[in-house]
Amino acid sequence: MLKQAIRYAYKHTPNRLKSKLYNLIDTDSFYTNKIQNLIDSITMLSTPITDRELQKRILKRFLQAVEIEIASFCNRTCHFCPNSHIDRKSKSIELDEAVFLKLIENLREIDYAEWLNFHRFNEPLANKELILKRVRQARERLPKAKFCIFTNGDYAQKAYFEELREAGVTHILMSYYPTNKDYNRDKVIKAMEKMQQRLGLESKLIHNTLEEYRVRFIMDGLEIEYRSWNPNVMGESRGGSLDFMKQKRNIQSGCFQSAMSFYVDYNGLVMPCCQTRSDEITHKPFILGDCNKNDMFEIFFSPTATNLRSELFANTATTCNKNIQKICQDCTDRRRGLFFEISNS
Repeated sequence: MLKQAIRYAYKHTPNRLKSKLYNLIDTDSFYTNKIQNLIDSITMLSTPITDRELQKRILKRFLQAVEIEIASFCNRTCHFCPNSHIDRKSKSIELDEAVFLKLIENLREIDYAEWLNFHRFNEPLANKELILKRVRQARERLPKAKFCIFTNGDYAQKAYFEELREAGVTHILMSYYPTNKDYNRDKVIKAMEKMQQRLGLESKLIHNTLEEYRVRFIMDGLEIEYRSWNPNVMGESRGGSLDFMKQKRNIQSGCFQSAMSFYVDYNGLVMPCCQTRSDEITHKPFILGDCNKNDMFEIFFSPTATNLRSELFANTATTCNKNIQKICQDCTDRRRGLFFEISNS
């Protein structure tokens, strides 16, 4: 299975890496040098490990993003999000503070310097006191990490963003979501202009196509982007949670997201990727662990997590487990190129 995963992965690697590896593709040397590094990485991440120091070294090398859902509440029920049929609006359940701090301490053990995101399927800015407290707690312990917040923009205010910046947030990504199933580009542009007036910040257009529009607001010390995209074209079924959003895509490569990311829901349960969630019935078989009971190291290197990664590395339209195929069939976020780069760093 590992050799099959490598061959599919190499076949679909970005051209810029293919050019570097071109001379390695022959009968005698295909599994040497950089390809051997890739095999070693896949083997290591597919094997349960209990040695704490080895766990730290591997996580420090590969972990690129951690998403922690600090509370369940979302004030919207967008049609292209599972919150349209899973109730996140009637009440808010906070992630236990002890669990949050345990995760942050785990990251401090590896001197974590990559992305820490305070969102999943919630609206993190809905509770100002909570988000500021959690950001400050994390920043005190993780001085090198990049802190990001995804928000729908409903709570956006310049003064609020300044407080978030002072607390330690480095990036904010706001999304303008259409209120119905029609994507109206003129409305998108007007919404961008209205947000600029609301924030009182200069803006710069950074992306402009028929299906996506993005601007950057200028604030010292904080990168703020506001985007809108057409979910009818660019959307996905979110792990099969939204049947009407399924796209017909012929995906012939493995997924490496679970090897470089760690996703924690508001209840402390850990999921393999950004498309899955523990409160979706069809995703429950893919829960990797419970942060209320175990720490990040134990969960990431558990037999449950390593076995699933092994399946995902070889996940193609013709070879994948049927259950995995249901949640992965229209997802394109597979992080192949980044994984190859880290394996050879």
